Amino acid sequence: MKTRSLKLGLLSALLVLSPLSVSSAQGGERQAQRQGGGVGRANREQMEQRFRLQLATLLKTQLGLSDEGMRQLSEVNQRFDRQRRDVNRREVMTRRALRDEVLKHDSANAARIEQLLTDQFKFERERIDVTEAEQRELAKFLTPVQRARYLGVQEQVRRQMDQMRGRGREGFGEPPQGAPRGGRRPPV
Repeated sequence: MKTRSLKLGLLSALLVLSPLSVSSAQGGERQAQRQGGGVGRANREQMEQRFRLQLATLLKTQLGLSDEGMRQLSEVNQRFDRQRRDVNRREVMTRRALRDEVLKHDSANAARIEQLLTDQFKFERERIDVTEAEQRELAKFLTPVQRARYLGVQEQVRRQMDQMRGRGREGFGEPPQGAPRGGRRPPV
């Protein structure tokens, strides 16, 4: 059961990491070898392609999508995934800058810290805006039930990705292990 859950988690992770594309599952090894990645890279690419194909099949079944529905889902996923990655990239840079500034102790620039803290709240709002825009796009071809299932898969993937990345380790800028994400803290 745990192995199946792990496999599902890895498959789900690819949903977030790469666009869904059944047709892209072909030729992964040849492409990797042409790019000079060698056999190790080719094996990794081939494995990722297989996972993508399995994930696409799983989503197609779970959401009851046609080939056209899968194509549309892939397009929406690609577009909004780019936006999410951009928000995440900027947030990481801001967190690093905040950590660096705070670690200056007495010579820390309070105005700079205030701006960086304000920016962090903006990232939360941007994430919500991206999710709402994505849901409006998905509503054009998915039912509310399909969208809810898709949101559930995305949330599960994010949690598993956080676990795989080792998040939750306590340190500056990271919530304590078990603490809710998204700036929400449990009542004291």
